[in-house]
Amino acid sequence: MDEKVWIIDDEKELADAIAKYFTMFGLSARAEYSALAIGNIPVDVKVVLLDINLGRDCGYDFIEEIRKRCPQAKILLISARSEERDMLKGYHLGADDYIVKPFSLQVMLCKVRNLLFNGEKSLEEYRGLSVDKDAMSVTRDGVTQRLKNMEFKLFYYLFCNRGKVLDKDDIIRGVWGAGYYTDNTLNVHIRRIREKIEKYNGEFITTVWGVGYRFE
Repeated sequence: MDEKVWIIDDEKELADAIAKYFTMFGLSARAEYSALAIGNIPVDVKVVLLDINLGRDCGYDFIEEIRKRCPQAKILLISARSEERDMLKGYHLGADDYIVKPFSLQVMLCKVRNLLFNGEKSLEEYRGLSVDKDAMSVTRDGVTQRLKNMEFKLFYYLFCNRGKVLDKDDIIRGVWGAGYYTDNTLNVHIRRIREKIEKYNGEFITTVWGVGYRFE
């Protein structure tokens, strides 16, 4: 697997948890536990999550090296340091973002997705659909359907994970966040999306009974 994200953090359990969580949501990730791994980062990696405190090493010292090795990569610093001067130092050295421990894995995933998709082309074509992220719209046969905010978030989450069977709970966590919305909320939004883009149920969004949904 070609990992889009490399996580370099000497807290092994945390690094492994982040990688596992990202993989659950269709984002390939690799966990490493020391600065020695920096020399092995592939040049085409998309995002590097870099802990500032790497045992005897300091993550700040490797930002320039990563920049030279992977010029297109985004760098997100991880740190227990919450003071403004530490954040500003990271930005001044070339980091793209900064997150303070302890953090929510959901927030981390959102930050990484923003780094991955910011600046990518807005329009995507697939099976006769034109999907415009900026306009939150889907065009088919010359007819444009503008989806409501949560409808588009759900649609785009399924669209980005097309071909995969997604568990309902995973979809709810990925779109709304954990602990609030229900199966009924998900089902209603699926129905509304189908009404707008499908000529018959299951043309794009297939129900996998007892599990969840798959975007074909």
